[in-house]
Amino acid sequence: MTCVIGTFKNKNIKEELISKKNNFDYSKNIAFNKKNVKIAEKENWKLVFLGEIYNFFGLKKKLKYNTDKIEDLVLEFFLKKGIESVKLFDGDFTFFLVSDKKIIICRDRHGSSYQVFYNKDYFSCFLKDFLNFKNFSAEANLDAIFNFMSIGNIPSPETSLKGVEKLSPGNYLIAENNTLRIGNLFTYNDFKLRKKSLNLSEKDAIKEYKNLHLDSIQKRVRGKKSVGLLLSGGYDSGGNISALRDFYIGKTYTFSVGFKNNKKTELPLAKIMADEYNTKHFEYEIDGSEIDNLPEIINYIGDPFQESGMMVNYSAMKTIKNSGFAPEIILGGDGNDQHHGTAGRELAWNFTLKKRGINIFQKIFSKMSNMNFIENDNIFFRLKFHNEKILNILKCDNFGFSKNSLRKLIRKNFSIKEHRYLKNIPNKINNFDELYRVHNFFIDIQQSANEVILFKASQISKMFDYNLTFPYMSTKIYNFLKKLPRELKWKGSLQDIRSGKGINKFLHKSYLKYKLPSEITERKKQGGFAILPVFFKDKEKREKMKNFILNSDASKKLFEKDFLKDFFQKYDKNSGSLTYWFWHEQTKAYQFFNFLVISIWWEIFINKKEIHNLNEVL
Repeated sequence: MTCVIGTFKNKNIKEELISKKNNFDYSKNIAFNKKNVKIAEKENWKLVFLGEIYNFFGLKKKLKYNTDKIEDLVLEFFLKKGIESVKLFDGDFTFFLVSDKKIIICRDRHGSSYQVFYNKDYFSCFLKDFLNFKNFSAEANLDAIFNFMSIGNIPSPETSLKGVEKLSPGNYLIAENNTLRIGNLFTYNDFKLRKKSLNLSEKDAIKEYKNLHLDSIQKRVRGKKSVGLLLSGGYDSGGNISALRDFYIGKTYTFSVGFKNNKKTELPLAKIMADEYNTKHFEYEIDGSEIDNLPEIINYIGDPFQESGMMVNYSAMKTIKNSGFAPEIILGGDGNDQHHGTAGRELAWNFTLKKRGINIFQKIFSKMSNMNFIENDNIFFRLKFHNEKILNILKCDNFGFSKNSLRKLIRKNFSIKEHRYLKNIPNKINNFDELYRVHNFFIDIQQSANEVILFKASQISKMFDYNLTFPYMSTKIYNFLKKLPRELKWKGSLQDIRSGKGINKFLHKSYLKYKLPSEITERKKQGGFAILPVFFKDKEKREKMKNFILNSDASKKLFEKDFLKDFFQKYDKNSGSLTYWFWHEQTKAYQFFNFLVISIWWEIFINKKEIHNLNEVL
């Protein structure tokens, strides 16, 4: 699992490990798996590079530097242009620059290559490696864990272990003279200034966006003899296969995942596109047994993590493995929603209610919603769900436990702190377009895309050693979209968007409207694709999970037992019965999932047990 480990101390990394890693190349303060990395050396610097740069030829031309190796080019850019040159790179990468007196670590803008965990002494691509450092003692970071119980992940720079942080996407770390300094290459000031704002007609903007998307895919598949695509029934994956077939005639494989006995399955739509674009197509239907692999995912990702599509991503990679084919590169449609902007209707209501001075009633209802009956499957839960989404639009989606519920859940000697990721969000917002832009950057891009959706998909693909990339995340597309007016990303007036008449991803949909099959373009968008209750439908297995959670060290340390018992009693009562609203059932399954994840995580990282399958603890 390990690929790069190192120490900031003036010591040999080999002497800092409890057990040595096989097949590793050991320098003084850094060690790496030779299989995973590219190495370059020049002027007393060693570069350890993980990942890919897709605009390699354009960068060569810009620097006027003749090389056939990505690692040589990256090192040359650093030596001549400094760390800021990373802004020019279009790729999925993490790199480490090491000299006698300094170490620099950098991650790509959207965080789709390896994560980097670090403390004052050590660094590694995997959190579990810290358990192998001689002078490290694992202790749970309870503030971060309570954040996870709320939003399903731990936003960087925090981690689940005290004293350890992780490097945010688009950030770099400089270790020098016994100090660590963090820098951000992609700030909100740069995003909002839009120095050369584009004043394009709607037609010209659509044409330019189309060309940039095609260019992104061409660069990613250049020289590849086989290409895979993750295919759903939507515009994003459909756009990728459509653009690919504009120029690529090589071996093409598509992979789709659905849920068994789901009336809203997108598998038939994916099959339509696979047939339309002549691919070798593979499908898989989730039945709930996939949850057995949850410990394997937790071991790899490190921090407690749970997102509704996590097991879909895992199943997709498993489907590729079982297909017998190994595409040289796999294209995913992830992140496109977030780069155009999401939650337009909720943003419009948030802005309107604040402007009219009546959001005070939202706050009153929010305080009232801690009453127990509102947690039941009824109209009040639905009202609470929408109210909280609108009221807290500049926070991450909370499908876990609200602050009120957390206070009841956790033991009385613990407290709840506000999420650290909120500190940089502007307090003063003057108009709706500014609110849209703030949400687009801080929530859509920095949190939902970079910390959750792309992170999850890319990390799980690495578990299987597959090269998954995201064409919509190209640097050129990012720079293009940030310069466009809001109306080209979410079309409509404030009133239109508030009433549900606006058009999200307008540019993207306009470009593909006549390229994709009509079954795709004319259907209404479906919600709730990842049906979490399927993982807890087996009564006998659910009982075992419940007993494991109740008796786990995590629950004994953190949670009120009566709250847990009441939660599981209600879950059992409602399981399999006719529901009033889908999102109540989904939310409760999400919370069940969170309990399971944190219980497994505690056994692995605090109790240091080797667990790779759920049945080992049931």
